[in-house]
Amino acid sequence: MADADIGIASYKKLTSLIYSAVLDQSRWEDFLVELTHVTGGVKTHLFGFDIPAGISLGLTSSGYDPDYIESYGSYYGTMNAWAAGFARGEPGTVLPSEWMCPKADLIRTEFYNDWVRPQENVAAGGGALLFRDQTRMLAFGGNIRLKDEARLEGPWLRTIGHLTPHLQQAFEISRALAGQSFELDLLRKGLVRGGAGVLLLADSGFVLYANDGGQEMLRDGAVVRDDRAGRATFNNPEAAGTLEWCLAAMLRGETPVAATISVEEGSGATSHIVRFAQFEPDAHPIALFPLVLAYQRICLLITISPVPDDHSADKAFAKLHGLTVAEMAVSLGVAGGRTLKELASERSVSIHTVRNQLKSALQKTGARRQVDLVRMLERSRSLPS
Repeated sequence: MADADIGIASYKKLTSLIYSAVLDQSRWEDFLVELTHVTGGVKTHLFGFDIPAGISLGLTSSGYDPDYIESYGSYYGTMNAWAAGFARGEPGTVLPSEWMCPKADLIRTEFYNDWVRPQENVAAGGGALLFRDQTRMLAFGGNIRLKDEARLEGPWLRTIGHLTPHLQQAFEISRALAGQSFELDLLRKGLVRGGAGVLLLADSGFVLYANDGGQEMLRDGAVVRDDRAGRATFNNPEAAGTLEWCLAAMLRGETPVAATISVEEGSGATSHIVRFAQFEPDAHPIALFPLVLAYQRICLLITISPVPDDHSADKAFAKLHGLTVAEMAVSLGVAGGRTLKELASERSVSIHTVRNQLKSALQKTGARRQVDLVRMLERSRSLPS
């Protein structure tokens, strides 16, 4: 286990920093600094973007010489010999650097000779893709000196395996809270993107805070309700059991909890994704939590996000912009990550036809580039129905 390699206390501190970064993106650097420290000097990094969540990490790192980070951004990033192998990995899977690019191939590259080797030959290590699609690409990894490979790489890869699910959970929660300052949301009860409900529970299950969406859900009672004693409870047995497990684990002081489940309200009703994660008031240097000021123990942060009906949203998008069936099909294909050549083959038409249909869709929607069209589709799917 990662716990045996870096220690339980270090593991808890790292996961606490991960969930702190949900509300304060600057904490990602604190997380990486701590990770470099507890892993014995692994050079660590997070990079990527999430368009709907408004996240752009660039290359956030710890342990590297700042001059090399600058040169990576300005030149060497385009020739990263590990990049192609990394991109082929499945999100959530731990990938050793040797799998991404064998050392025999790596050492023949300019990237190795001018960027990797001068940094004490950091040719070992590995990482994990967190997410990869047209609107989001986030990755996590670290570099290790070859002379430390035998000692550090195994524990490092195990540590990645244990931290990756927490990183994925944190970024998913960030997406549910996209476009919001959570602190301001607590004060002003602003709307949360996509109609998500946000609850903050004491370790007893008592509701410390609920945003507008959360309050509406508690009143409606279809997904979550107040048990009339101020505690939140779920109607879905799996969700109720997960909540009970999270609260019990928090009371016992166990490894930080994190869980994700899908909840169906009933036949034909809206589905929801429910995410549970620990939240520590002490980890945030702000005094903007009016309902939590007298409660300084670990809390449970819950986000309840409606799963959008993509089919209905797509039909509305096409109608709004006057897109033909073919133009909408091409737009959705591009948003799904397929190339124009693949779309032409799938639809048994020429690539010139597909290009013309995409060009027409761009003109009708006012999008200048494919990525702008993808953003528009994503936004249309996130709007409350």
